[in-house]
Amino acid sequence: MTNIALRCLCALVATIVVAGSPAFAQTGTPVDPRLGCDKAGTAPAADAGEPDNIDLFKKRLLTYRCAAYENDIAAVLGNARKWVTARAPEVQRPAVVLDIDETSLFNWPRIYQDDYAYIPSTPGGRCDFTEVGDPCGDLDWQQSARAAAIGPTLELYKLARCIDQAATCTKVEVFFVTGRREQEHNKEMASVWTLRNLQLAGFDGIARDHLYMRDPASTGSVSIHKTAARADIESKGFAVIANVGDQKSDLVGGHAEMTFKVPNPFYFIE
Repeated sequence: MTNIALRCLCALVATIVVAGSPAFAQTGTPVDPRLGCDKAGTAPAADAGEPDNIDLFKKRLLTYRCAAYENDIAAVLGNARKWVTARAPEVQRPAVVLDIDETSLFNWPRIYQDDYAYIPSTPGGRCDFTEVGDPCGDLDWQQSARAAAIGPTLELYKLARCIDQAATCTKVEVFFVTGRREQEHNKEMASVWTLRNLQLAGFDGIARDHLYMRDPASTGSVSIHKTAARADIESKGFAVIANVGDQKSDLVGGHAEMTFKVPNPFYFIE
């Protein structure tokens, strides 16, 4: 079988699997990214005479998410856009690296629905959000492709790719480097549902070779995978002028001129 025929066959199989999978039967319509904000209220103050209480901490976290979190993200990405605009014309083959979860795509609906717990998957895997408190597994949520874009990151992506920009815009390659593992249920489908969600969220035109996913057998800090990915991008002749992430492990290890950390008060990844 020729390489062309093999690629066509693989594409056909992927299409059939996507169409027939219950997880992909969902519309991909984003869940309200401000889910729960109607219950935020005023953050209760900590009691200096008592150890912190997890219930009060969750309430303060909800207040921050609904009142200040989005503005804090916008401030960081505003600086990133200024840097990319100024730096891109000065280098050959400029590139930007973006993390995905809580940097490009917003998983808050799943986080809120699961009361900040990490649940890998759930029976049925639907993440319907019909009942508050019904668990939504992380893999099920990823497969549903219902995560909305983080607006300021999408603006940075469009700026870099010269989408709806002035004619003088300097086009920049954008690579997505994620801690999502390539093989959770199925090696090929992991990238399919991730790319599908990015596309549905507005990140148009991402090639598969611009998505770096973590090896399923890898151990240790995710920073090892992410540093190696940026080094690989540089080995292809690109200058990584900006690296954007929500974890310190997204940003350490070099191979980027500038780093930009957006806040993530919801979870920590080493």
